[in-house]
Amino acid sequence: MPVDYRAPNINARRLGMHLRQLREALELSYDAAAILVGCDVTWLIRVETGFEPVTPEQVRTVLDRYHVPPHKIRNLIVDLASRTAGPPWLAAHVGRMKALVRDLLTLEAEAPTIHTFGIHLMPELVRTEAYARMWFEQQVPEVDADQEWDLLSNRQRHRPGGRRRTLEVIVDENTLTLPIPADIMRGQLDHLLGLIDGAYTTVRVIPMSVGAHAGLHGAFDVLEFPDIKERVSMVHGALGIDIARVDLTDTWKLIEQVALPPGGSRAMIIRIRAGLPG
Repeated sequence: MPVDYRAPNINARRLGMHLRQLREALELSYDAAAILVGCDVTWLIRVETGFEPVTPEQVRTVLDRYHVPPHKIRNLIVDLASRTAGPPWLAAHVGRMKALVRDLLTLEAEAPTIHTFGIHLMPELVRTEAYARMWFEQQVPEVDADQEWDLLSNRQRHRPGGRRRTLEVIVDENTLTLPIPADIMRGQLDHLLGLIDGAYTTVRVIPMSVGAHAGLHGAFDVLEFPDIKERVSMVHGALGIDIARVDLTDTWKLIEQVALPPGGSRAMIIRIRAGLPG
């Protein structure tokens, strides 16, 4: 199915939404706002709908003409104008993905805090290259493993706003005991242990002894953003990622209640690693 390139990137649409809300709060028509800003009405409409490329300097001009004072929301809007096309590394891959996936990966790149839950399979953002390539090779239809790893490794290395991302990871015990080649699993467990020892990532495990729990419906991520109350939840399935129908923050809180604390999780990972053959 061809990608609908008519849909602007979600960052451009978010920027336009903020500018539209400001104009409407000032009770300005398009004509009145265009006169105030000193621009063409068509240009303003295209900016508010995400179809017109705009620079941070142009956005500052609009905000100045709207008399928007220094504020964290003003800073957020100007900052957003610097990356309306999403992260630079995504550009090489957008031609092969649906607009929804492009937008979800753009939002992921914006989120400084991500809660990610994996069941049976390791969450994408903490997969090692060997682990990831193993699953790329199993995908139907076939995918270019080099291309997919380039995309995933950029997602993992990305720093929103140039800062390290806070990543909270929860997996079920089955994820750590899946019967895959021991060398690949050993490398993956070592990677998790390294993340646990870092300052920006927590890794916790839900033991099998817990039985039924809220996470059995499937893997998901909850994205949090600075200065914005709304969260975005993504689900992971056999067909890839999709937007969740509801905010899964409450689900995350429920699985947190049954997950082992970080120390106990670390001990379990070490024990499972020690039991691997070879």
